[in-house]
Amino acid sequence: MFKGRVPLQSIIRRRVKNLLLVGFYLVALLVMAAMFKPDTFTFLMLQADGILHAGTWEDDSKNWRRAFGEDTPAAVKVIHSKYWRSNHFTDEHMYYFEVQPTPEWKETYLKQNNLVPVPPPAASSFHSNTSSDQTPKWYVPGPVENYEAWDQAGGSGSVWVDKTNGHIFFYDIQL
Repeated sequence: MFKGRVPLQSIIRRRVKNLLLVGFYLVALLVMAAMFKPDTFTFLMLQADGILHAGTWEDDSKNWRRAFGEDTPAAVKVIHSKYWRSNHFTDEHMYYFEVQPTPEWKETYLKQNNLVPVPPPAASSFHSNTSSDQTPKWYVPGPVENYEAWDQAGGSGSVWVDKTNGHIFFYDIQL
């Protein structure tokens, strides 16, 4: 061995010891922050929840629950769905659905959500057959003349009803 050279095991031990010490200080700092400012713990838990529940799901059977907080109604058949949620601690999401409902469910849904018919160009999610990177190809695929558009005053989303087959297209975003 050369004179003045430190063995590799000694270097590794020292680095592990330093990492453990830094980890201990970070944990102690978080504990003190939680003791003196209880909102810190809540904030950290919300951040963890956002990270754990973030993602994009396409045609996933759980998308209806993610979007509406309930099981898919028996009167609704989900044809397509796309749900996106950010990893931010606040509820930031976007969803698209194509569903085939019963006529009774459609009428009840439109009334319960205070939706009113609007000309397609006035709908909050109007697009003239050009779409963003986020919009699925199956969402309102035909010319806008093929759809009835429904909006809610002050809402961010729209409901489009296909005049030929009765399919309903939902879109909403919360940022």
